[in-house]
Amino acid sequence: MSEASKTIKVVDRRMFTAEGDLRDDVMEELAKAPPAPETPPEGAAPAPPPAEVVPSSPAFLRLLDMLAQTASLYLQGIPDPATGRRSVDLAASREIIDSLVALREKTRGRLSFEETDALEGLLGELQLVFTRLAAQAKGAPGMPPPPRPRG
Repeated sequence: MSEASKTIKVVDRRMFTAEGDLRDDVMEELAKAPPAPETPPEGAAPAPPPAEVVPSSPAFLRLLDMLAQTASLYLQGIPDPATGRRSVDLAASREIIDSLVALREKTRGRLSFEETDALEGLLGELQLVFTRLAAQAKGAPGMPPPPRPRG
């Protein structure tokens, strides 16, 4: 086939003209478009129920506070009664962080906004401090001292 016999058709699919007005053919297409079905077709999964507002549980927030305080003690170092020297327990703090991750996974979608926010904030803060302390323990150069966790 020679280049002279090839035809190229260009279709302008823009919705608006250069002046910013809606093109006439777009209006026709919108008028011809079938309305969206109100009922799902057979075999389709039912629509999820509307999200319920879940009230915050003071007991859940106290549990998070208790775990935060315990993890904070492990990350700041518990003083040895014999020597008075503080020792950081990364393994114990890792267990608490892992427990909080499991708690987050098991309660996903069933917590109030306040509970979700508290859990995510606590997890993020503990993971950040843990990562910095673990890097310091491995002797990573130039690591700044970790911030004190809230709790």
